[in-house]
Amino acid sequence: MSEAAPVVVEVGLGERAYDILIGPGLLARAGAEIGQRLPGRRAAVVTDDNVAAAHLATLRAGLEKGGVNPAVITLPAGEKTKSFAHLEEVVDGVLAAKLERGDVVIALGGGVIGDLTGFAAGIVRRGMNFVQIPTSLLAQVDSSVGGKTGINSPRGKNLVGVFHQPKLVLADTGVLDTLPIREFRAGYAELAKYGLIDRPAFFAWLEANWKEVFAGGPARVALDQFSR
Repeated sequence: MSEAAPVVVEVGLGERAYDILIGPGLLARAGAEIGQRLPGRRAAVVTDDNVAAAHLATLRAGLEKGGVNPAVITLPAGEKTKSFAHLEEVVDGVLAAKLERGDVVIALGGGVIGDLTGFAAGIVRRGMNFVQIPTSLLAQVDSSVGGKTGINSPRGKNLVGVFHQPKLVLADTGVLDTLPIREFRAGYAELAKYGLIDRPAFFAWLEANWKEVFAGGPARVALDQFSR
């Protein structure tokens, strides 16, 4: 049985507008979805060791099915990766793959990888196409959207970066099944905080539907959609 069509949320930014696709099975369809919007582009995938072990093979197969044979840049997992040293590593990897400005840099990971990769895409060759494939709950509903990218400095967190909007966000809800429960709970708690600050209807939804969200299935798609 084929996967149901994903939910599509349009981010209206004029010439910089892009789609957020939400649903299961999107890693396997990544090549088709990217090819539809950026036909004929070559790609580099930036990920970390943990995410690569769980999801890189599925994404690579999905890209290759769509005619994209990506270069892969794998970094250590963790907040320390948002550094000048690893930014240089990503930029050098993209250049070594001989990608041009019209090609695409894909972030496969949580907020750290998304922030770092987006920053690299924003500065290498004076700006390249960028696709977010977030793999944590918080990245899917927050950091993958809005174009905020950057790295940490010894003087503080997220002090160096640019605003660089993605061309596409693929929020594959199926990948959340591999998250440690502690990390899933932490992401959900952060969402509850957002609701408490100024979105009471969202908080009420989170309180009423948390069991279904944790169990997976359609409630996770609804969460991603409702959080926009």
